[in-house]
Amino acid sequence: MAKIVSITPTGMWQDLHKLEIRFDNGDYGTAFAKSQTPSYAVGDEVEYTKNEKGTIKIQRPFGGGGSFGGSFANTSKVSGDDRSASIIRQVALKAAVEYASAAGHDVNTILANAETFNKWMTGQSAAPASHTEHFATRNESPF
Repeated sequence: MAKIVSITPTGMWQDLHKLEIRFDNGDYGTAFAKSQTPSYAVGDEVEYTKNEKGTIKIQRPFGGGGSFGGSFANTSKVSGDDRSASIIRQVALKAAVEYASAAGHDVNTILANAETFNKWMTGQSAAPASHTEHFATRNESPF
């Protein structure tokens, strides 16, 4: 296993992004990715293979079981808790935008509503009992 110490974009090859990957063991080579930001990141511990042309194929353990899979284009870089928090924030923002678009709110109101939804979804506050109570904490009511 080696730790990635740098990922540097070096151009395109056909429809793939070329990336120079450097490892903490001093080795380096070129990897190809479908997106400009691959699913691996600086600081990740990975297994890799390198062919005679210097092309690197990166693998990393799945599920902590020690077995290695092939490409991991669909895996996430964030831990379970961070991922859950990120999903909750996305859901809260989506709900706020949907609510706001129906009511014609401005961006500040959308963000305030998203924060309210996020706090409620993560158990940091109770949901307002009524529409009136919800908007009582706002400076401007859209109604």
